[in-house]
Amino acid sequence: MEHHAYLLLGEKSAAEAHLQNIFSELGISAVGNPDVRSLDADVFLVDDARQLNEEAQAKAFGAQKIFVIRASRFTPEAQNALLKTFEEPTPHTHFFVVARDESVFLPTLLSRMHIVRLQAERKVETEAETFLKMPLAKRINFARKFADEKEARGVGALSAFLDSLLLILKKDNAPLSTLEKVFKVRLFADDSSAMSRLIIEHVALVLN
Repeated sequence: MEHHAYLLLGEKSAAEAHLQNIFSELGISAVGNPDVRSLDADVFLVDDARQLNEEAQAKAFGAQKIFVIRASRFTPEAQNALLKTFEEPTPHTHFFVVARDESVFLPTLLSRMHIVRLQAERKVETEAETFLKMPLAKRINFARKFADEKEARGVGALSAFLDSLLLILKKDNAPLSTLEKVFKVRLFADDSSAMSRLIIEHVALVLN
């Protein structure tokens, strides 16, 4: 690997497939491997970044160490802490940050990572585009169906759907007030107890 820090931009499934290809090329297994560490969080905090730095300083059991960081949001304090880790990397240590949107990162941190834009899955984006074209009644029905399919859709489906909505609304130059209302709802989507039907119904009314 040419770089020590990578930012994988795209859907979670695409990022996981990309990582598996890398592990395969390197001839390593992520399962039970002490040199492959995954850090997963809804919000990546400064304490998480400090823990990462401590673990990165430890000696590897094999030829190299790999850290995979997955989070929906990264606080500014955490990003500044990561910046210090990326600026002075431990030899043979590599970091992979998985995210859907580069706009959540500070420019200084982005400049320290090699960005890999993954092939995006069109299904969620297309669904969001269709939702925006629906009349209110059909949006309400969509919310009910989405909730019924919650288990089949899997963890993170609601967040991915709302993220796609926000991206499309931004591209379409939607009013700032609309973006702010949808974004406020988006903040609740990562909670495992979030009721997808109520959230999508609320968004449907906001966009009406």
